[in-house]
Amino acid sequence: MKLNIEQKIFLISGSAGAGKDSVLRVLKRKKDLYYVITTTTRAPRKEEGQGNPYYFIPKEKFLELINTEGLLEYENVYSDHYYGVTKKEVENAFNSNKPIIWQIEYRGFRNIIKMFPGQVVSIFILPPSLKIARQRMERRKGDSPTIIEERLELAKKEIVASKEYDHTIVNKENKLDETVTEVLQIINQETDKKIKDIK
Repeated sequence: MKLNIEQKIFLISGSAGAGKDSVLRVLKRKKDLYYVITTTTRAPRKEEGQGNPYYFIPKEKFLELINTEGLLEYENVYSDHYYGVTKKEVENAFNSNKPIIWQIEYRGFRNIIKMFPGQVVSIFILPPSLKIARQRMERRKGDSPTIIEERLELAKKEIVASKEYDHTIVNKENKLDETVTEVLQIINQETDKKIKDIK
């Protein structure tokens, strides 16, 4: 698999409760890019659907993709939930010839940097605090208290790992548009200015 030499991959990661899904949802309305869709074994939340923001599949199907080498990368996180990106999805991204937005877990981003040296820009979304991260997860009402505690423990490791990224952005409470604007500024600085904003 090869990128167009002018293509950029923007890796977007974030700790639990950072609001990275919300950031990407707004970004999609503002910028015409290729948004890589991750496949996961976790159940969709009430506001989610197939392909929005993930492909949701049974664990057995995911394990089959692993065994048949159908995934470019994957991780086992959050109470034995798997997240990964299929090789087919990545091929579609490369064929688009657009800059690529790729949401990825922090443990996976290191692998992608090695695969595509010089063409990756990494952005990490942070919550203002772990207290606010907890409040955001509780408001979603999609995770049990046990899962929330597990995700908060992982968030501590994710926040430390954020220092490896090219850019870190704090997604402040009630400031989602500001966060998206910061992400857009990074993308615009790094990509061809001919890419047109979606009206």
